[in-house]
Amino acid sequence: MLRLPSRDRQPATDSTLFGRASNPVTSCLLAAALALTAIGCNGSGGGATTPETEAVNEDAGAPPAENASSGVPEVIGAPAIADPAAGQSGSDERAAAFAEAAAKKVEEKPNVQGADPAWFFLVRELKQMALGKFWEKNWSEVAQNQTDPIPSMVEFNELLKAKGVELIIVPIPAKASIYPDKLDASFAPGDPWPLTPFLDQMKAKGLNVIDLEPLMRQRREAQPGEKLWCAQDAHYSPLSCEIVAGLVKAEIEKGDWFAAQPKEELKRSDPAELEIVGDQVKGSEWEGQVPKEKLPVRYAGRLGGDRIEPVEPDRESPVLLLGDSHTLVFQEGASGGMHCKGAGLFDQLSFECGFPIDLVGVRGSGLVQARRNLFMTATQAPDYWSKKKVVVWVFSVREFTQSFDKIIPIPIERP
Repeated sequence: MLRLPSRDRQPATDSTLFGRASNPVTSCLLAAALALTAIGCNGSGGGATTPETEAVNEDAGAPPAENASSGVPEVIGAPAIADPAAGQSGSDERAAAFAEAAAKKVEEKPNVQGADPAWFFLVRELKQMALGKFWEKNWSEVAQNQTDPIPSMVEFNELLKAKGVELIIVPIPAKASIYPDKLDASFAPGDPWPLTPFLDQMKAKGLNVIDLEPLMRQRREAQPGEKLWCAQDAHYSPLSCEIVAGLVKAEIEKGDWFAAQPKEELKRSDPAELEIVGDQVKGSEWEGQVPKEKLPVRYAGRLGGDRIEPVEPDRESPVLLLGDSHTLVFQEGASGGMHCKGAGLFDQLSFECGFPIDLVGVRGSGLVQARRNLFMTATQAPDYWSKKKVVVWVFSVREFTQSFDKIIPIPIERP
């Protein structure tokens, strides 16, 4: 039987371009992904649960029919709204009401408990959702750094294009946009204003953006028993790491280079159970008052005897995963506060691609600090960009308005 190793390595701390300490790691919705079902089995104590036995399972199931134009599996509708008398689901009336409800939840603390007492929400995300259609307002008024982030993203894209590198941007939706009913029981999926119009503005500027929000809403409708976000953590779930990895891989494999890239046989485990104290609970008044959260998880990596060993980031890889803590959760390990190793987006994308990818992840601004760390990484590795074909840039959507980091031009290499 296959087991995940129990060791938990802590990455070193590096400095950003401007000397600020951070913790980087130095070193579509595919049809098969939509067929994943809710999973679980017995686990052990707190932190990262190491399954005693794990069987390899590389087949996620039979694919449903796909939309010929989008390639996304067909899924029907959003659930009916919780309070039909208050307006139609998806209407401006409902969306404005949800923005007001989100604003009422904002407190002078990092996180708040939802209407469902098992669910907790990051206040910074709620602040952005309370802004409504922030992209139609003055950036000096809605953004903490008073700056429209699109020009900086376009600048980064142009720098990469000059090196022959493709940029794929993957903004991670706010938890409350997928689970509004867990924040306020009078709302349901489909009520909050979607970010699609803003992401469409990014696409109009030539950016390749994966819009996860409608796909995740569809997924929740199709598989209501699954958990796509952690209830007591600010991050998405291990299952969503698999789903996003499948989406990204479908974009990556469009490149002419991908078929010829050497592959290896990486493995994915059978379902196990991970028990965590989420970052929205740990250290708060709720720690010890609410049960630990249990999440289904599948680990990915190399088969080493009877174990699945997580792969390590490969600086020589043609694919770079760049971004905030969504690139580190379930990858960096329990000792780093990221719950476990071997089940994060990095691990699942490596599995999907068939080779270890590179990783530059930070616990901070995915828009600014991640790029600073990338600059430092690239300048320390000779011919770094000559080996790269794709940068997958992952960050929370709250960065659009809630980042305090001043957006400035950041090079990708020294002149």
